[in-house]
Amino acid sequence: MEFDYIIIGGGSAGCVLANRLSANPNHSVLLLEAGPKDRHPFIKIPAAFFKLYKTSVDWAFYSAPQTELFNRKLFMPRGKTLGGSGSINAMIYIRGHREDYDGWAAEGCTGWDYDSILPYFKKSEHNVQLKNEFHGEDGPWNIQNQRPHPISKMFLDAGAEIGLPVVEDMNANIQECVGIHQVNVKNGARHSPAAAFLKPVLHRKNLSVKTGIRVKRIVIENKTATGVEIEHGRATETIRCRKEVILSAGAIHSPMILMNSGIGPASELEKHKITPIHILKGVGENLQDHPVVPIIYRAKPKSTLDTEETAGNIMRWLFRKKGPMTSNLAEGGGFFKTNQTLNSPDIQIHFAPAFFVDHGFTRPKGNGISATPILVKPKSRGSIKLSDSNAHEPLIDPAVFTHPDDLPVFIEGFKRVHKLLNAKALSGVVTGLFSPENEPENDAEIEQYIRKNAELLYHPVGTCKMGTDDWAVVDPELKVHGIQKLRVVDASVMPSVTRGNTHAPTIMIAEKAADIILNQN
Repeated sequence: MEFDYIIIGGGSAGCVLANRLSANPNHSVLLLEAGPKDRHPFIKIPAAFFKLYKTSVDWAFYSAPQTELFNRKLFMPRGKTLGGSGSINAMIYIRGHREDYDGWAAEGCTGWDYDSILPYFKKSEHNVQLKNEFHGEDGPWNIQNQRPHPISKMFLDAGAEIGLPVVEDMNANIQECVGIHQVNVKNGARHSPAAAFLKPVLHRKNLSVKTGIRVKRIVIENKTATGVEIEHGRATETIRCRKEVILSAGAIHSPMILMNSGIGPASELEKHKITPIHILKGVGENLQDHPVVPIIYRAKPKSTLDTEETAGNIMRWLFRKKGPMTSNLAEGGGFFKTNQTLNSPDIQIHFAPAFFVDHGFTRPKGNGISATPILVKPKSRGSIKLSDSNAHEPLIDPAVFTHPDDLPVFIEGFKRVHKLLNAKALSGVVTGLFSPENEPENDAEIEQYIRKNAELLYHPVGTCKMGTDDWAVVDPELKVHGIQKLRVVDASVMPSVTRGNTHAPTIMIAEKAADIILNQN
């Protein structure tokens, strides 16, 4: 078997690449996905996203014990199906801030400044409501407003009470604001990257999609990628590549596959007795994610989405794609600065008119509302390494709060979100504090609560960072330094995490990468 392009990973970036590269009938494209086809029934139901965790479509990773969080292991769901994490996430469409991308460019990532990448956000987007210079109408990916729960509208009023303006478009000139999230939903169902980019082009004769295939390594000959070695059941097979191998396996798997292919830090390769092909010390380093902690209040009976999962509402969704099951739960959001000398926000908010406890695994009785401060520019840096017992299993250490600047900022973010939830606008529905159990009286109590309860927002990035310094893994054209015909195209190439949810930026990266690849081949 031989193809022009082999794409490793059928997640968000892989689906975009498969679409764009196969648009030219002269290019043969193979897309390899380790997980199954995206047939799990909950994938399409927006309100059921958390029910996909720890199922057949989730890698269900856990981090190493976190020293700053009482040695807790953090749950890290990752999509294991066509569409990847874009098939199991909360569908929030947030791009980040102009300063994120201008910052990448300033660090040596030429061509990734905001003005250069905005056309790629617009290219993928079919925005149903927003018609302005920031949004696209002709792309394959449906982005639209949602019909918010009445309590989510109260959240907006609460934000206004504490000085945050209410905006319709949090992807325009984002500063400090609150709003209702736009979501990638179409006709009441999740519009995943697989649904938007892959399924419409599966008829192309030059595109092959294989699921249930694990890539053991990339075949490198004379510092050139020439194919991939795969496992299918108990069989091992090598597939040859004429033009390029493109690694789109995500921030956890992409560095692992590089290391198993002999590309990475000398210490890791030596430790696992992997023959070194090319030493790149940055592979697996620079891991970043967004720390988050819940603030949850009890609400009046039958006032929130907690009691809307009824047989009638499920049938309403099944037959009409209407009703509360079309909610993504995290309906409201916003951004603010903890220090007004900053140029851009350092805290994000997610708000849900429902309990969201323990990743959704715990369902308290009654009704609640949940809000989370999110640290969007953490300075802490973690790593992905290979497990001692199995080089094909990851050792994930996000190193949460290991930088001394992170926790003090997060405490300030906690206090302001707590103030928002105590605003008059929500007083008519809130009945008492649920988590924390008691009102924190000082910063020390807030810190203890955070250390006991902080999690990650499922936004790992940075482990194959783009750049030109000694720690960079790929250059600004996403080519792996020192290796020909090999690129990485996924969230792992972000030099630093964006201020906001990372799904839309990952789609943008793939759109821009596809243009670069097609222009060079």
